[in-house]
Amino acid sequence: MEIHADDFSARETQNADFSCQFEGAALHLFSADAYFTGVRNEYALDSLLRILMSWVLLPRFGFLLHAATVIRGGRAYVCTGRSGAGKSTLASLSPAGSVLTDEISLLRREDGVWRAYGTPFWGEFRAEGKNISAPVAGIFSLTKARENELKPLRAAELLRALLPNTLFFSTARDANSRLLEILAGAASEIPGYDLGFRKDPDFWGVVPK
Repeated sequence: MEIHADDFSARETQNADFSCQFEGAALHLFSADAYFTGVRNEYALDSLLRILMSWVLLPRFGFLLHAATVIRGGRAYVCTGRSGAGKSTLASLSPAGSVLTDEISLLRREDGVWRAYGTPFWGEFRAEGKNISAPVAGIFSLTKARENELKPLRAAELLRALLPNTLFFSTARDANSRLLEILAGAASEIPGYDLGFRKDPDFWGVVPK
């Protein structure tokens, strides 16, 4: 896919496969091209890039997740949760250089293996988003707790944890059905857990290696 930023005079916006606007800026998607128009600040561009990535991933069996991802032993530990759940806290407690991303993770199934990628989107910890990937060891739904504890999740429970934390911006029925298919596949193939952790690095002691 080619990405362009121009006045869009060469294209008819109504013929786009998908279009959206944010703070005066717009994104128009075609089968082989994406056009950004009216971008005046990095916040608008950041938001439109998230929308673009979520759409491009759909036919590639992937999705964006509100999650911090940490690499341990060559595998990715994906820790999801809404704002305030502790993603940036967990990232700050992880070893230096191990944080793939602290806010938005990219998960994609490739050759039968789910892999996590860094993204250019960061949270409070401001992890820069390394351009690498690793096979997913598990997805952990975060809660802050007085003691570190881990509870395995059934596939349906993990799917319920993924749904409110998945970034997606289309209301089209076919697109949402496809996304649900992808998330259900991830929930059935990736180990899922509830992870209660307190604010110290000892929480890794309850995480399976």
